[in-house]
Amino acid sequence: MHALLNGEPAADTSFLDRACQFGDGLFETLAVRHGQPCLWPLHERRLQHGCERLGLSPVDPERLLGEARAVCEGRKKGVLKIIVSAGPSAHGYRRPNELAPTRWVACGDWPSDEPWSGEGALRVRECATRLGTQPLLAGIKHLNRLEQVLARRELGEGIHEGVMCDQAGHSVEGITSNLLLLNSDGLITPSLDNAGVAGTVRQLVVENAGRLGLPLTIAPVERDMLYEAEALFMMNALMGIRPVAEFEGHDYKLNVRPPVLEQLHNMCFMFSGEIECNA
Repeated sequence: MHALLNGEPAADTSFLDRACQFGDGLFETLAVRHGQPCLWPLHERRLQHGCERLGLSPVDPERLLGEARAVCEGRKKGVLKIIVSAGPSAHGYRRPNELAPTRWVACGDWPSDEPWSGEGALRVRECATRLGTQPLLAGIKHLNRLEQVLARRELGEGIHEGVMCDQAGHSVEGITSNLLLLNSDGLITPSLDNAGVAGTVRQLVVENAGRLGLPLTIAPVERDMLYEAEALFMMNALMGIRPVAEFEGHDYKLNVRPPVLEQLHNMCFMFSGEIECNA
C-alpha cells in the first residue's frame, strides 16, 4: 500500500490498524501520582471486560502494569492513556481470522485546558446531543466517542461539564464523567444498561459507598430528579468526585462532598483502589 500522511509518504501500519479505520478497540485514561497509575485494579478489570465483550484476547496484566509503570516513572502528576485495538487488517469490516492486537501505552502532562481541571464546584448544562442505544457496547470504554466530541462543542464559556441523555430522555452520564445524586435516602447513579460508560470512580463508589454508611441505588434517572436532588456530583478518574454548584440555572445548597464521598474522592488518586475503613 502507498500511504501519505498530511501529504507526505508514511508507513501504512497505523493507517491499517482497526483503531484508525473503525474505532475497533478500547481505551483507559488514568490519573498518575508519584509515578503510579491510580485505581489500577479497576481500570485493568474494565479493560479486560471490554476485551471480552469485543472478542479480543485478554491483555497480559503483569506486562501491561510493567509498561504503565515504565512510562509513568518520575512523573509526579500526569495522565496515562492505554489503547488496545484489534490490530491491523485489510479494508472491510470483517476482522482477520487471526488477530494481532495493537497496544499503546503513553503518559502525558496533566490537562490544564479542560474546564473541570480546577478544584471547585462545577457549573453544568444539559447537552442536546443524545446517546445512542446499544446494549452490546453499553458500559465499556470503546474507541467510538463521536457523541462526546459533538456534545463537548456545546459547552459555553464558564460551563465545566454537560449531562448527556439517552434517546428516551433519561439522564445517563456526563460528557467525560458519571453522575451521582444525593438525597435523603442515599446515593443514586444512573443505570447503564443501554448507553454510557461504567467509569472506574463510579465502580469505586458502587462497591464501597454502602459499607461506608451511604446506601446507593442504581436506577434510571429522570431529568427532574437532578433538580430534586440535595446534591449532584460528577466523577471520573481525573477529577475524582466533584460537586456541582449549578445545573441549568438550578443552584444546589449542598455543593461540597460529605465525609464518605470525601474519603472515596481521596482514594481516586491512589494506586490500589482498595479502601480501609472502620465501618
